[in-house]
Amino acid sequence: MIEDGIVPLDKFTEYLDTIYLLFERNGLKATMWGHAGNANLHIHPFLNLAEIGDRQKVFRLLDEYYDLVLKLGGSITGEHGDGRLRAPYVSKMYGEDVFVLFAKIKQMFDPYGTLNPGVKIGTSIDDIKPLLRQEYSIQELLQHLPGN
Repeated sequence: MIEDGIVPLDKFTEYLDTIYLLFERNGLKATMWGHAGNANLHIHPFLNLAEIGDRQKVFRLLDEYYDLVLKLGGSITGEHGDGRLRAPYVSKMYGEDVFVLFAKIKQMFDPYGTLNPGVKIGTSIDDIKPLLRQEYSIQELLQHLPGN
């Protein structure tokens, strides 16, 4: 869920320290792995998305986490692409001018919006809220951790 941020290597220590503080402030634990050599991390907080409070925390965490990554001069998409979950944050990462260019290119090649609707362009936080699966659990997370 909080996935794939990357920062300049000289900011990696600050990145890690601030991530730990972010989860501490929100009273959460998380598992983290990634590619330390290029300061790319994959983070999965221990949340129960069947609980409304934890579902609300997701979006607060996303906002704070992506702000951190961008403040450190990084990218919210270091390895896996923008996709649906990060779509509301794409304009913040690239800036409004580039985002408008993305929208124009999308319009040229997909004037009816049939190819990957809701990916990268024209997606808000409210659009992605229904995408959170309520049945997601810690047990499911454990099945997807490296080594399992």
